[in-house]
Amino acid sequence: MIELQRKLLGDKVRNDAFAEALRRVIVPQESIIADIGSGTGFLSFLVSKLGAKQCYGYEVGGIVETSRQLAKRNGIKNCTFFRTHSTDVKHPPKVDVVVSETLGNYALEENILETMEDAKRFLKPMGLLLPAKISQFVCPVTTDRLYREIDVWLSVGFGLDFSEARELTMNNMYVKTIHPEDLLMGAEREWDTVDFSISPFHGSGFSTRGVRSKKNLSIRTGKQSFTVKKPVTVYGFALWWNAELVPGVHLSTSPFEAPTHWEQIFLPLLQPVKLASGSTLELTLTSDTRWQTKINLQWSVRVLDATKKEVSVQRLDMRKGYIL
Repeated sequence: MIELQRKLLGDKVRNDAFAEALRRVIVPQESIIADIGSGTGFLSFLVSKLGAKQCYGYEVGGIVETSRQLAKRNGIKNCTFFRTHSTDVKHPPKVDVVVSETLGNYALEENILETMEDAKRFLKPMGLLLPAKISQFVCPVTTDRLYREIDVWLSVGFGLDFSEARELTMNNMYVKTIHPEDLLMGAEREWDTVDFSISPFHGSGFSTRGVRSKKNLSIRTGKQSFTVKKPVTVYGFALWWNAELVPGVHLSTSPFEAPTHWEQIFLPLLQPVKLASGSTLELTLTSDTRWQTKINLQWSVRVLDATKKEVSVQRLDMRKGYIL
């Protein structure tokens, strides 16, 4: 837990973005804030320094005791920390702003969708959720650098065949630093957007913790296609996100922006695909972040030639990469 907090607090891009967003929404001596997933209490402490009337922090881990000690050390008296998951709070104090930095390397892997939907219970009328919106992006990866780092199985040698182990490896997502030159130029696409001001969130379904609704916004699917003008080999896909914290303040893990501790996500293919001029690569992404799932990604790829004839299909699923 403390190692994660060390990474978070060492990320100046993250810290500055949240500080500016909070500065824009807090009314000194009036605003009451809920900090969900409060960790060390950093955001709660910022809220206090910005003049908020009161802040309530919610964190499931034992680091809550550290938060209380840090508050005392820094002379902060208007932050109250609870060791509980926010979804388990039956009658939460009503607040003007809910802030939740529960963003993962893959944007939704820490159940931010589910947490923020439940957090609407905490808000006064006209209250705000921060972040306000999350957009996710995808782009084909056309250099073999990341693929070679992952695909070690063919070079083990000694006359051994590790095909089954290799398949497990490829059916997984990886946190990697991806550079603009690794990507198919100009091919980045927005494949999913979550607007927290809409209830229920825009998407294909939703479930709260332990409660399933008829539709489940935790399962989200996006489709994109990429037609190439010249031959290229695709080794997988890069994923990143952009969070609009409040209007005018954004935090991004894009390889085209300042680096953050989140880096980017690499989704490999089972086999690289060679695209001829005029070929089209069709990608379908499905994200499942239900509480019982935690996180599962599926990605399937169809390659069509210039006449739209299907050339090949690959289907990958993180559940295939699990070893229990």
